[in-house]
Amino acid sequence: MLWKKKTGSEQQKTEIIDMEEINGQTKNKAAEYLKDMNKLKNLLRRAENKAKNKEEDKGFVQETWESLKTMFELVKAYIKGDYRNIPYGSLLMIVGAILYFVMPLDTIPDAMLALGFSDDAAVIALTYRKVKKDIDKFVEWKQEQEVMTPAEGDENEST
Repeated sequence: MLWKKKTGSEQQKTEIIDMEEINGQTKNKAAEYLKDMNKLKNLLRRAENKAKNKEEDKGFVQETWESLKTMFELVKAYIKGDYRNIPYGSLLMIVGAILYFVMPLDTIPDAMLALGFSDDAAVIALTYRKVKKDIDKFVEWKQEQEVMTPAEGDENEST
C-alpha cells in the first residue's frame, strides 16, 4: 500500500490503494502486449509521447523521468531482439507500469494538475524498485554496447 485517495461526493472517504491490486489489473493486459510486438511498439510510442509532454510541463520529478526512460530503452532493446536477458516476470511488470502510465482512466486522473501523475509516478517508482537488479543489468549491458560500438565518424578519422 502506497498512498491514499479521496473518494465520494459530499463526504470524503479515504481509501487505501493497494499497488499489488493495480499491478494485477494490468498484468493480463501486459502479457497480451508482450505476445504482439507491433502492439508493444505502439504502446511504447504512446507512452514516450505522453512522457515527453509531461516532461516539458514539469509533470515528473527527474528521478521518475529517468526511471521511465530507462524502462522505455529496455523495452525497445527487447523488441529489437538486442536484449533478452531479463526474466519474463520483470518484463511483464515493466510493460504493466508503462501500460498503467498510458491508461487514460487510472486511479487519479491525469487532468488533475497537482496530483494527476502522482499515481503514475508511484507505479513507476514501485516497479523500478522491484526490478532494479534487472534494470541495472540492462544499463550495464547498454554501457558495454556503447563502448564496443564506435561512434559515427570515428572509423573515418584514422584515414
